[in-house]
Amino acid sequence: MAKIKNFSQRKEKIRNMSFTFLMLSLYFFYLLLRINPKLIYQSQQPVFFFDKSFIGDFFSYPGGINDLLSDFLSQFFYHGWTGALLLTLLFWLISWNTKSFIQAKNENRPVFYLPWIPSVLLLGLHSDYRFPLVFTTGLLLTLLSVNIYIRLAPSKSVLRFLFYILLYTVLFYLSAGQALVFSIIIIIYDALYFRRIIILLLYVLFAALLPWLAASTMFIVHVKDVYSLHLTSFAEYKVNWVSLVLYSFFPFILLFFRLEKYVKIKIKNTNSLFTRLWYGTSTGKRILQGIILLLVAGMMAMYSFDKKNEKAFLRIDCYARFREWDKLLDAAVKYKPNLYHVQYQINRALYHSGRLLDEMFSFPQPVGIDGIFMPHDMHGLYPLQHSDVFFDLGLVNETEHWAYEAVSISGDTPWNLQQLALVNILKEQRSIAARFLGLLRKTMWHKSWAMEYFKCLSDSPDFKPAELEYKKSIMPESDFLIPPNEPQQCLSYLLQNRNNKMAFEYFMAYCLLSGDLDEIIKNIHLLNNFNYPQIPRHLEEVILVYIQLTGRKDIPLPGRQISPKTVQRFIEFNNILKKYNRNKKAAYNELKKYNNTYWFYAFYYYKPMGQ
Repeated sequence: MAKIKNFSQRKEKIRNMSFTFLMLSLYFFYLLLRINPKLIYQSQQPVFFFDKSFIGDFFSYPGGINDLLSDFLSQFFYHGWTGALLLTLLFWLISWNTKSFIQAKNENRPVFYLPWIPSVLLLGLHSDYRFPLVFTTGLLLTLLSVNIYIRLAPSKSVLRFLFYILLYTVLFYLSAGQALVFSIIIIIYDALYFRRIIILLLYVLFAALLPWLAASTMFIVHVKDVYSLHLTSFAEYKVNWVSLVLYSFFPFILLFFRLEKYVKIKIKNTNSLFTRLWYGTSTGKRILQGIILLLVAGMMAMYSFDKKNEKAFLRIDCYARFREWDKLLDAAVKYKPNLYHVQYQINRALYHSGRLLDEMFSFPQPVGIDGIFMPHDMHGLYPLQHSDVFFDLGLVNETEHWAYEAVSISGDTPWNLQQLALVNILKEQRSIAARFLGLLRKTMWHKSWAMEYFKCLSDSPDFKPAELEYKKSIMPESDFLIPPNEPQQCLSYLLQNRNNKMAFEYFMAYCLLSGDLDEIIKNIHLLNNFNYPQIPRHLEEVILVYIQLTGRKDIPLPGRQISPKTVQRFIEFNNILKKYNRNKKAAYNELKKYNNTYWFYAFYYYKPMGQ
């Protein structure tokens, strides 16, 4: 019998280990390939410095240590595979602690896949790129505290109460509001297994009073916030029903297992379908149980993932931040997110990849001129991204202005600091640049970048990035104001610099989108300043339209000719229009093959300013 029992236990252990490996593998690859934690970093931009002053601030309020822990761990989202590995590890730790919690008073009860349910719910929660890691680390600390209490709490009432006070106080200091989850679980646990009414009342009283006393006497925290911080809210994020189900899971399991015998639901000894599925130990039943859990996990992931096409938006934003222009354009073709901010990044990518005036209309431009500079009401939502175009154009003061706006909104994120460091290097404000580089030197992933750019601060730098040297050559000699509602006004001034190719292309692109053909013809001679081998395709298309509208044939082309291919396509476009008596609705199906031309944009998308 002993040999049979040992064999059965080994077989059970192997099955559990196999399923654990399967679940963790699925979690890892789902997070890596479907979610991509790098986009979580892009969305949240967590801040962490290896600095005593920075770390010390987190010890001054309840929940600060959990904030510090989650901010540190969130740095691993910077790379997709490290972020996926981190979340997989946290899911396993929570599953292991859940199993330990369930088996504390049910050692012989076969729980099988039940401990994985919290991790399945967390998988759904982390499918939302805004979901903060602080909730997951807080839950892990809560479960650790619960298991410590269940296993180590003394049986004597006074000592048990003191032990509860110690654990609850420490957990409240570590993770603030999630200590209430601990308290609820422990109160229900002691009510079911020890039934000491006076102690339970003291537990409830202490759980209610400690946060209030802490907010009123020791910590500078609003009383109304101290109960919900890390529990129902964090910063601007509010938990949804999935989080509430997750919190409710642990009290429910306690009640379910403890009360079943009192209400005489002899589940284990019945022959119902539920019993066979829930408690069955055969290999076939275990496989079926696993399939059911995987289906639940799949449905949870599908329900929670990317309801607003957020992944495509973040992917494009991430490519722009890392200046991976070709990848950005490929993603724009594949996902086609129709957003002002995305259109703005597409046009930046087109310029930096040398394709703006040839292929701008290969990408839909439904937002018109707002795809060059973001509209005014979006500047506050994306201040750092708004500053990027000014940095590209050499307008360092405006770059600095919006970079500081970004700091006021999202804090000292590495990208905000990088932008400010570069601006102050260009402005030769070395002490200020050194301060920002000093902070970057204390980060996890940007230390080497900061060390490299510190070399720019010496009197005779041995490190001269080509990008910064180019920026110095296009910076305006005198400062000027840029109207917030009309940032495009800076372009005509920047045209005076014969090195500023981006100013020329953005000026031409703006004129294309706004229908200002006269300005394009007036400035077409500037092609000679930038050594274009031929006239960019979209400018050829505009010249043909201008000739058709004005009858002029004396347009000075700076040593270049319009491509015969463009001329032929223009003739074909006009012939189709004539065929349909210039009825653009009737002609649409035939004309859409020219949807990568300025003509198609002007005919179907262009709207005069003010309309």
